[in-house]
Amino acid sequence: MSMNVIPTMERMSRGLLALAFLGCISLRPTSAGGQAKGDAEWTTSSGDPARDAWQRGDSQITPQTAKDIQLLWKVKVVNKTMGLQSFREPLIIFGVKTKSGVRNLALLVGASNDVFAINTSSGTIVWQKKLQWNSDKPQEAGEGRGFICTNAQSATPVVTPAGAASRHLYVLASDGYLHIMDLATGDEGEKAIQVLPLPYGKPYGLNLVNNVVYTITGQGCAGDPNALYAVNLANRKVTVSQPPQGGLWGTAGPAVDSEGTIYFESGDHPYDAAAGLLSTSVEAFTFANDTLTLKDYYTPSNHKWLTQRDLDMNVTPVIFPYKGRDLLVASGKEGRFILLDSKSLGGADHETPLFRSALFSNTNVNFQTEGTWSSLASWEDKDGTRWVLAPTGGKVAVNFPVSYGPTPNGGMLAMKLTEKNGKPELEPAWLSRDMMTAEPPVVVNGVVFVLAAGEFTGQANDAQGGLFSAEERIKRSIPAKLYALDALTGKELYSSEDQVSSFLHQAGPSVAGNQIIFGTFDGTIYCFGIK
Repeated sequence: MSMNVIPTMERMSRGLLALAFLGCISLRPTSAGGQAKGDAEWTTSSGDPARDAWQRGDSQITPQTAKDIQLLWKVKVVNKTMGLQSFREPLIIFGVKTKSGVRNLALLVGASNDVFAINTSSGTIVWQKKLQWNSDKPQEAGEGRGFICTNAQSATPVVTPAGAASRHLYVLASDGYLHIMDLATGDEGEKAIQVLPLPYGKPYGLNLVNNVVYTITGQGCAGDPNALYAVNLANRKVTVSQPPQGGLWGTAGPAVDSEGTIYFESGDHPYDAAAGLLSTSVEAFTFANDTLTLKDYYTPSNHKWLTQRDLDMNVTPVIFPYKGRDLLVASGKEGRFILLDSKSLGGADHETPLFRSALFSNTNVNFQTEGTWSSLASWEDKDGTRWVLAPTGGKVAVNFPVSYGPTPNGGMLAMKLTEKNGKPELEPAWLSRDMMTAEPPVVVNGVVFVLAAGEFTGQANDAQGGLFSAEERIKRSIPAKLYALDALTGKELYSSEDQVSSFLHQAGPSVAGNQIIFGTFDGTIYCFGIK
């Protein structure tokens, strides 16, 4: 059964309790605090600081039950879009003590600095807030400059990890200020912290580790430097990496390994390693005593060629443990995958990775719709095999042992980590069906969830010259589709078909318990799952 929910604030009533019972509610036992036993929340972009998008919590979703997934509820809210931006990736938090009782909440931030807390059991709004403008620079009336530098809120927020004595929602608004919000009410108990020097700087997913919030900025929007930013919540001091780099625009923001090292990829820019200008590279920083220090970096040996053709390293790398150390996988518009050792990213010359794959995609050298974008995922199966998943644009350039037809628009690809002659490699495993702009995947219990966003991602208007406007790209986009795939084979287990009415931009689904939640461009928030 599905429900269209009227977006009114939640009140305690018999009608509401009945609605919650019929909605997206877990059937498993819950603790006194309302949190289902064994659940893992979704507190940050891609689910954890390593950005592996692997939901390890209990769930009834399996390859056998995925066929039973259905639309449980949807709610349409007033959410003003900016360019192509609508919602960021939802966060899902359990056992929040609100005025109307203990609730599990989906937290979504809209492009115009609106924050929504949705009861995941019923789809009703528990609270919503419009973030106050704090900058001494006035707000701009329009939506910004095309689809590249909009005036939108662009960073997925973050919530204090479960188990902390005090928990908050941290939202970096388009004015460049970090807002610290109460989970139960949305109220701000302390003054917002200025992070970016100017508004509209286009930051990406926030990462919170050891009471420090990290983010990166892309494309030099509004004059803000492209850099790694660290916000020490203990003393409210903001530290910015130096010197400014090319665009840092992995959508999940920076990744952080088990030792606290921070990683990101950089885009096109002049290259001068001696001066710290590391375009088209993977960079690693440490943070201590309110100081960011470059620890290591990897630069592809063909970085000049990549920069000349606008084939940025543009992905949030994924981190995972392997034989007592952390490994990373990086990628970008070129369409290759780079396996890196956290102990030495590129060897003595900074250009020698553990493994550099063949060209998986983008034989057309297309800077706008092909290659790898956004962020990746990784998980380990019951036999101990490590898998890496990546959204890809356009047709592939290698043979996959398992595939499901041509992919002119791209789709989801899976690789296995293997060893040959004692050295780790990434081996093609399966390729999904064709998908229109696949967003970053989420893995749970051997099931991969992927949103085919439906977004038209073309940039250059070859017919008329110049770039497509945001309005033109919106008109060319199609409704999104949610897919569930077998994580071992890529076989389609479920499709939402025509149940979603709009597309989305740079924001995949979030999964917790039996629920898959996401928002679309038309202001609709969807909850799919198993009742």
